[in-house]
Amino acid sequence: MIIRFRSFNMDPYVILPEEEYPTLLEELKKQLPASLMAYYPLMLSQKNLFKKFKFVLVDEWPQFNCILEVENLPEDLSPHRVYGYCRREEFCVVLNQMISQRLQKSTSSILLFGGPRRMKEILSMSGDEDAHSATVSTLKCYGSKKIQDTKPSWAGGFDTFRVSKHTLKKIEVPSPFIATTIKREYMDLILSQWQYTGSYCDAKEFFTHTATTFESVCILNESGEPVAWGFEQHYGAIGMIHVLPEYRRRKLGSAVVSLLSEKILRKDDFVYSAIETGNTKSIILHKQLGYEEVEVYPECIFTWFYYENEKKRVDESIQ
Repeated sequence: MIIRFRSFNMDPYVILPEEEYPTLLEELKKQLPASLMAYYPLMLSQKNLFKKFKFVLVDEWPQFNCILEVENLPEDLSPHRVYGYCRREEFCVVLNQMISQRLQKSTSSILLFGGPRRMKEILSMSGDEDAHSATVSTLKCYGSKKIQDTKPSWAGGFDTFRVSKHTLKKIEVPSPFIATTIKREYMDLILSQWQYTGSYCDAKEFFTHTATTFESVCILNESGEPVAWGFEQHYGAIGMIHVLPEYRRRKLGSAVVSLLSEKILRKDDFVYSAIETGNTKSIILHKQLGYEEVEVYPECIFTWFYYENEKKRVDESIQ
């Protein structure tokens, strides 16, 4: 049964029944790579490799212009992770209204994966008075500083690079190091090295599942201790690439990216990495391994927005 509800401006939205998810997945697949950040979580969920969604919203069905996938997380966990996609950037107004409704019904903040980079500009031009007031940031500033504004803004900068079976340069792990996969017992060390760990209330549970379920590479030293690693993310990119400082300049980072890319390419033909603009060393490393920049302008493949719930701020100020 299709369930419709009314938004602030009385436009109908649709809560999509689970039996329609395969159809939605096929439609998202046709729109790759622009739809990657909505396609991957839904695809993994359908394969029981990722949490089932609480619900999936579309503006219309079977023809839709935007989609919002909401993870099934406890209400007291903040932020809630959601995944958005718009066929064209102007539909981010509807996407923003969907998120605003979630904020109205919960005290949790929201972490949005996806959405066009010009989201703030478009919402400002739309004159949408019903858009929920939000504090928004991207991966670049999430967890360290926040950008105060009344509308979402694309504050960071990410360059997306793609590699194929034909362009990937294979790098062997230098002796005496050995390559393996990430084990649960490595996660405390891995998360201690990631600067955004504190931004997730369920960081250890979430990333332990991700690292041990999806493709991963971990390089060990002679004592069997992890010194470099990386793993496939729930939105399809390779990520969390890290080499301990004392082991850098030994080609271990290149080996991790190369091995991880090769693993994913065995099962999929789209392997990408989202690199912060200005991270010259990482960009050079990826290019040397055969990665090429790819852009879906103006939507952009990779974006990450944070909506801070006003009610949560009020509650915290009272305490």
